[in-house]
Amino acid sequence: MQRKAVHISLVIVSYLIFISGCSSFNGQEVRREDAEDYTKQLAVKTREVLDGNQPLDLYDCIRISMENNLSLRSAEIQQRIAKLEQKVSFSNFLPAVSLGYDKTWWDPLPQINFGGTGIPMHDKDVREVTWNVQLSIFNPATWFLYSMHTRGYEIAELVTEYTSQAIALQVTAQYYQCLSLEQTIAALESQLAAAQAVEKELSALEQEGMVSSWQAEQGRVMVLARRTQLTRVRKSLEQSKAELLTNMGLDPTSGIQLKLQTPFDAPDDSLEGLITAALLNHPSLAIADRQVAIEKEKIKTAVAAFLPRLNGFALRMDTTDSHQIFTNYWLGGLSAAITVFDGFTNVYQHKAAKESHKDALVRRQQATLTLMLQVIRASDQVQLAQDQMELARRINQVSSKHLAEIKQQYEQGLVQAGEMLKVTAEANNTEIQYLQSRFQYQSSIAVLANVMGETQVVFSGVSE
Repeated sequence: MQRKAVHISLVIVSYLIFISGCSSFNGQEVRREDAEDYTKQLAVKTREVLDGNQPLDLYDCIRISMENNLSLRSAEIQQRIAKLEQKVSFSNFLPAVSLGYDKTWWDPLPQINFGGTGIPMHDKDVREVTWNVQLSIFNPATWFLYSMHTRGYEIAELVTEYTSQAIALQVTAQYYQCLSLEQTIAALESQLAAAQAVEKELSALEQEGMVSSWQAEQGRVMVLARRTQLTRVRKSLEQSKAELLTNMGLDPTSGIQLKLQTPFDAPDDSLEGLITAALLNHPSLAIADRQVAIEKEKIKTAVAAFLPRLNGFALRMDTTDSHQIFTNYWLGGLSAAITVFDGFTNVYQHKAAKESHKDALVRRQQATLTLMLQVIRASDQVQLAQDQMELARRINQVSSKHLAEIKQQYEQGLVQAGEMLKVTAEANNTEIQYLQSRFQYQSSIAVLANVMGETQVVFSGVSE
C-alpha cells in the first residue's frame, strides 16, 4: 500500500521561501537610499512645520515635539503592540476552529482476504473534510495570563505618558537654554560695542602720550576677549537649537526663532504636599503598582499548574469513501490533564514567583523613597535658584552703579584706564550671570513639576 498526499499550498510556500532566499542584499546601496530619502523627507517636514509657526514659544515647541519626537512615536508603537498582545491573550477564551482537507489515492487498493477473495476496504480515491472545534472549559491560567497582559497594556500607556513628560522637560530645558544664550549674545554684542569704543579712545590717548602702551593694549585685549566669548556663545546657541530641533523631531541643521514664554510660577505648597502629589501622580510609581500586580498574577499562574485542565472538543468529518456506512458524523467529548509529577518544576516555579512578587514590592518601596528624595532635591533647587537669581540681580545693580561712577571718575581723570576696564569687565560678567540665573530658575521649576509628575504635554488656548 502506498499513500500519497499532495498539498499545493506547501509547494507554493516552499517556492516563495526559495525565491526570497536567493535574493541579494546590497547594504551600501540600502544605506545610501535611506540616507537620501530620510534627509529629504526630514527637510520637507521641517519646512512644513516651521514656516507657519515662527517664532515659537515654549508651548509650540512642546506641541511639535509631541507630534514628531521619535522616542515618543516608538513608545506609542509599543503601546499598540501591548494592546494587540492583550487581544491575543483574550483569544484563549474563545473556541478554536480548524478545517482540514485530505485527498488520498491508493495503489494498489487495500483489500482484506475474505474466503480467498479480496474485498476492497476503501475507494481508490478518497477525500475527507474535517471540522475541529476545541474550547478550554476550565483552565485558570488563561484568566491570569489575560490579567497580566491587561496590566502590561496599562504599563505601556504609563510608559508613553512618562516618555511624553520626559521629552517635554528636555524641550523646556533646551528652550530656556536657547533664550538664555540669545540674551547673553545681545548683552555681549552691546559689551563688545562699548569695548570697541573704549579701545578707540585709549588708542587715541596712546598716540597723544596720555596713557602707556600697555594700557592701550589692555583695551584691545578686552575687545578680543568679548569677541571670543561672543563667538563661543553663538556656537553654543547653534548647538542648543540643534538639540531642541532634534527633540522636536525636525532637521537639526535648520534655523529656528524663539520668543519668550510667560515664566513659570513656583508651587507654594509645603514639602509634605509636594511629596504627596508626587507619590499620587508620578508615572513611575503607577508602573511599579502594575508590576506588582503582574507578579501577583504569576503566583496564581504557578498555582494553576497544580490544577487539572479541562477541554471540550467537537469533530465533524465528511468523506467520499462509499465503503463507509456513515459518510459524515460528529465526534465530541471532554479531555482533562493534570500534572502528577514533573520533577518538582511546578513547585520551584511557584516559589520563584513568590520571590519575584516580594522583589517587586521592594522595588516599589525603593522607587517611592527615590522619588521622595528627588522631590526634596528639586524643591531645594528651586529655592536655591530663586535666591541665586535675587543675589545676581542685586550684584548686577551694584556693579552697574559702580561702573557708572567709575566711568564718571575716569572722564574726570580721577582713575586710570586699567581700573575702569577692570570694573567694566566685572559689570559685564555680573550682567550675564543675572541673565543666566533667571532662566536657571525657570528650569528648576520645570524639573520640580516633572518630579511631581505634573509636566504639561498638552496645551489648549494658551499659545499666543
